[in-house]
Amino acid sequence: MSTAGDHYITGDRVAAWAAGRCRWMVRKCRRCAWVAGVGVLTSCAIYHPVPLPAGSDLARQAPGGVLPLDMNRVATLAVLNNPGLRSARASLGIAQAQAFAAGLLPDPHFSYTASHATDHVLPPDPRYPEYNEYGLELDVDLLALLTHSSVRASARGDYRQAELQLLWQEWQTVAQARTLYVQQTIAAARRTYLASAEQIYAHAAQDSQRALAEGNVTLEQVSTDRAVLIDLQAQLGTAERSLLTAQQELRALLGVQPEVVIPLTRLGMPAVPDRASVVASIARLTQLRPDLRALQAGYSAEEARVRTAILSQFPNVGIGFTKARDDSDVHLLGGAVNLTLPLFNRGRGQIAIERATRAQLRADYQSRLDQTIGDAWQLWNEMRQLSRQLADLDRRLPGLEASVHDARGAYQRHEFPAADYFTLVSSYLSAQATHFDLLQSLWSDSIALATLLGTQT
Repeated sequence: MSTAGDHYITGDRVAAWAAGRCRWMVRKCRRCAWVAGVGVLTSCAIYHPVPLPAGSDLARQAPGGVLPLDMNRVATLAVLNNPGLRSARASLGIAQAQAFAAGLLPDPHFSYTASHATDHVLPPDPRYPEYNEYGLELDVDLLALLTHSSVRASARGDYRQAELQLLWQEWQTVAQARTLYVQQTIAAARRTYLASAEQIYAHAAQDSQRALAEGNVTLEQVSTDRAVLIDLQAQLGTAERSLLTAQQELRALLGVQPEVVIPLTRLGMPAVPDRASVVASIARLTQLRPDLRALQAGYSAEEARVRTAILSQFPNVGIGFTKARDDSDVHLLGGAVNLTLPLFNRGRGQIAIERATRAQLRADYQSRLDQTIGDAWQLWNEMRQLSRQLADLDRRLPGLEASVHDARGAYQRHEFPAADYFTLVSSYLSAQATHFDLLQSLWSDSIALATLLGTQT
């Protein structure tokens, strides 16, 4: 009996020790879980609401001060203050975040399971204590690790492409600002000239009307003066509308209120580059033009996606490690391998898609490059032709203006036919309008050519 009793006491002590050990392990697990949870929470992002703007943020005064702005200054201010570019720069953060996300390693998968037996043996036998079951498992996706470098390279290429596309949009804004500068300056010069001519011919029409009442001129002369005045007033109205449109578009581009006055400097003549300069710029197109460089970055990203698709055709392997204990205190340590058998799909569809996309991007790049070279030579030839026409017209304008001045005196002395006088005045006004049109076209081609070749400063 004593031996049996001693054995019973020893079993009771073992059971008590095991129960205490189990409670100790539970406390340790809870403490570790609490520490891990606090660590995860402290590294997480915190939500902060960001309200929408309550009103317009357009500037209430001209940027750059009140001094007259030249073409380069207007272009610089447009890049800095344009609302559309501010939005584009904010959207660049999305591409940057995507590149950051692609550079992160995939997280392993961890699982924990536990169970508690409820069907206890009654009365409990201390020789066979019962235990709570638990299981731990850790899984790692090897294919995600294998393709990580190519996925990261693709995301970096996409981000670089987004950066260069933003730079190209800035170039387009510079070209638009310079074009609006030219339009506003030429429209203002055209309006000033037409307003001065309108005053001259308005006085002439009044004088002829008064002379008609006195019987000193014929009705034909009065009608001619009125016709010239009406033609001038129509041209003046068109010039004023063009000026208002250019002013409003420039204000919108610079991000200022509609009532802000933007003073501009006088406009000169654009320089026509020589053939050697155009050839040299075309040779550097692929290094200068942001849109071509953006296509290069996009093609590089697609190359990385092709590599990713090829790597993804290999079996997807997942490796897991397990540790467990059952209710009889049997401890288990093992592992698992999950393997996708490449029997039917093998990623061939995705590989075909990525290769076709790469071929399309290559064709788009070649097409953009060819079109750029063709457009550059076309603009250069147009500039040479416009420059010759403008120079020839400017040589003839002083003589035509002198003829109109002489004809006006003879016409007022009734020594020049009214029909011929009207034709001469109309020709002179048309020549002046052609001068402004040629100058604006020459500047537009100059701005477009500098944008195409990447020579704008």
